[in-house]
Amino acid sequence: MYLLIFSLFKMLHFLINKKRIEMLLKLAVAGALFVTLSGCASVLTDKTQPVKVETLDQAGNKIVGAQCELKNDRGAFNVETPNTVFVRKSGGELVVTCNAPEQGQADAKLISRVGGAIFGNIILGGGIGAIVDSASGVAFNYPEWVQLVFGQTLTFDRSNFKEAEPTIATVSETDKLAQADTPLATQIIAPQPQKVEHITISATDADAAK
Repeated sequence: MYLLIFSLFKMLHFLINKKRIEMLLKLAVAGALFVTLSGCASVLTDKTQPVKVETLDQAGNKIVGAQCELKNDRGAFNVETPNTVFVRKSGGELVVTCNAPEQGQADAKLISRVGGAIFGNIILGGGIGAIVDSASGVAFNYPEWVQLVFGQTLTFDRSNFKEAEPTIATVSETDKLAQADTPLATQIIAPQPQKVEHITISATDADAAK
């Protein structure tokens, strides 16, 4: 009799502990899912970023009031310099065109790079979150401060980003070729001085000439 009661008690204790373990597992899974979704949401909601645009003349003076259009595969965005505009993030290039009276046109392309947030998303949300972020473009960041120069086509790469500083620009290959050709096209060839040959005439030759 006592053995039967002991066995029933032990079985009941086992069932209670099993349910407790199952409940704890469910709570753990629910908590992990909440953290994962929260991590994904923090990345996915950041679909835009600011880009400060300034325009300079060839001498490096700032030109105010230039009308600029920034365009990528996510849309077109407009700003008047010097101002900041929010653009849609993308893995594609952001093409910038600025125009101002008596200045002509300034062109640039901004290259985006994968941001650090995607690595946190991989840890919290796994590969699916990273794939979603990459496909939607929100995993990428453009340079945040650029200075275009009228008459030039510049490239700004997020790899050169520094906090609170304009991103360093590189000149496009087209402009490099144009700058290389300009001195040759305008080169003035100075006339070379002619050499004067001095001829010595002997006294015998001078008498013969007479």
